[in-house]
Amino acid sequence: MNTNYDVSVVIINYNSKKYIDNLFESLIKLKHSDFTFQIVVVDNASTDDSIEYLESRHFDEYIPVKIVKSDVNRGFAGGNNFGVKYSDSEYIVFLNNDTAVDEMWLENLYHFIRDRKDCVMANSKLLFFYDYIPFTFKTSDKIELERTVRINEHDQYADGKFIENCLCEKEKLVCFGHTKVQLPLLDKDKAHTFLFKTITWNNETDAIIANGKEYKADDNGVIKIELSQEDVNRLKVTLIQNAGSGFDDVYNGYDIGFCKPDGEEYSKTYELTNGCGASIIMRKKDFDACGGFDEQFFMYYEDTDLSFRMKAGGGKIMYCPDSIVRHIHTGSSTEWSPFFTYHVYRNKLLFLYKNFNKKLFFMYFIRQYIDGMRSKDIQKKRGCKDAYKIAFKKEKGITYQA
Repeated sequence: MNTNYDVSVVIINYNSKKYIDNLFESLIKLKHSDFTFQIVVVDNASTDDSIEYLESRHFDEYIPVKIVKSDVNRGFAGGNNFGVKYSDSEYIVFLNNDTAVDEMWLENLYHFIRDRKDCVMANSKLLFFYDYIPFTFKTSDKIELERTVRINEHDQYADGKFIENCLCEKEKLVCFGHTKVQLPLLDKDKAHTFLFKTITWNNETDAIIANGKEYKADDNGVIKIELSQEDVNRLKVTLIQNAGSGFDDVYNGYDIGFCKPDGEEYSKTYELTNGCGASIIMRKKDFDACGGFDEQFFMYYEDTDLSFRMKAGGGKIMYCPDSIVRHIHTGSSTEWSPFFTYHVYRNKLLFLYKNFNKKLFFMYFIRQYIDGMRSKDIQKKRGCKDAYKIAFKKEKGITYQA
């Protein structure tokens, strides 16, 4: 194969101006000792000025950047296929736009798959974009806090993914003696001040614990916790977002290691059931041979479906722990938004239909549709019905409707 580059890194942009600086400032620092690479940015018919902003930053003075524009939003699946058509390389990498990469990310990922002839896809280690500080609680009953916490100059809504043993209500957190709340270091390794506003609090029995100290509320019901730069570097916890992907016994996809502290367990190479499309590498000939991403998926489960088709010839999907990416996670959509719900419910069924059998499709169609009826969620029901139309009636062009 005659190509101009060894590796093409395909990145989808859709109204993603806010991610450009973090991503490209990391890409221009990439080490590449014995190979060449290009960046292929696919604009999925953005309506903001993200591409104009990207062009104005002149990152192409440091690394090869090719921008290709689609006149429609092709989603993750179609957008990546579109980008591969403009890629001039032996290897293809798919990278999410809401990321920042380690300087050795691509070198380690490229060498990993190049040196393993039986590996058809390799998955990076994805860490959450920010490190976190853990807070625990002391109480004889319960503590109620406002859910929005002031972190330096930022108002941060406490994300339930990073909270344990707590009642997470929309506007407040109900905390107990075994609750743990982890909050992001939004200003990286700088000193941080955390301001918690109390709703229900007893200053005689209640405290928030951090840095080995107990913190009490002031006369205004505010708990102020100040951590120096030294404290931050000593206490911060790096959390796994994805150390490879899999699915459980009811075929729900999951991220290996999700929200767990990075450590020895995730520093070893192992074989995967499927890869995560946020950062994966493969040979272009293998990608083309299996037909690329199935564009009916649009986004979600498309990487799982691709993994199954690429493994069909007997190759392995592997986890590469030395290829490290910081990932914001659901940067282009909101987790369990109507858009997210529709595609997950629809595409799980399409995945089962394509890679297993009709019996399994209908078993989960019934389960999911009943769930949609009980929860009165129109997108769950619509996702199921549209999966049936695509799989059995072979209808084309079915898309999400708000």
